[in-house]
Amino acid sequence: MNKEQLIELDNAIRSWLLTLDQVIPNLVGEMETSTKRNRFDLVTNVDKTIQLQFQQFLNDNYPDHQLLAEEKSNDEVTPKEGHVWIMDPIDGTTNLVKQQEDYCIILGYFVDGVPTLSYIYDYPHQQLHKAVRGYGAYTNGEPITPPETMDLADAIISFNSQVMNNDTINDLYDAAFSYRFIGSCGLDSVRVIQGQFGAHINTNPKPWDIAAQFLFAEELGLTMTTLSNTHLDYATSGPFIISNPGCHEEILQIINSGNGYAKY
Repeated sequence: MNKEQLIELDNAIRSWLLTLDQVIPNLVGEMETSTKRNRFDLVTNVDKTIQLQFQQFLNDNYPDHQLLAEEKSNDEVTPKEGHVWIMDPIDGTTNLVKQQEDYCIILGYFVDGVPTLSYIYDYPHQQLHKAVRGYGAYTNGEPITPPETMDLADAIISFNSQVMNNDTINDLYDAAFSYRFIGSCGLDSVRVIQGQFGAHINTNPKPWDIAAQFLFAEELGLTMTTLSNTHLDYATSGPFIISNPGCHEEILQIINSGNGYAKY
């Protein structure tokens, strides 16, 4: 894909994302909520409608593009071949339902397995974070400066304490400067991308939770791996960390010591 094609596609996606400013308020005003695996695993008409509308957008404009997304069967998708979009229509559904705050739309675009465009749209705060392969990362069109290297002792870190054992939690608390958890993988990751957090750790993400972060990490010199410090496969996902390079090794040493991160 040449530069002109990339710019054209980016313009089209950003224009589509802006249409959500008219769609989301009406959907939230008539929000319908149901559960999937359990009472904590929520889905709403907001998630479903946004995903369906993006699928229709692709069908109408880019029919050869595939969509791997949360609220659909993905059996027909070959995620490492051709043009593939990975979407979380609402990342942070619980936050949407309970707070109407701290949720976002995640879109990652891969060409033959290479991350090429990424978007994290923080709709409630009207902040569109994007990354373009070879051209950096931006928030509402303003370049994001790569974060300075940060020691863990100076860093705020983010993780879900409900899924880690107490020893690991306490060791992380002791080693880091402080702790925060937003409850949206995309928005917790944005804090790392912008240099506000040193790291975000997620022990059970799906591909759509982390699709956009790969390109942001590449363009900004961040570190993104499995919790075993191995290559992270965007198509299968799994426990991961996105971090400032100055925090990465020390955090993984703590997570993998003793009983590890699994809750007991």
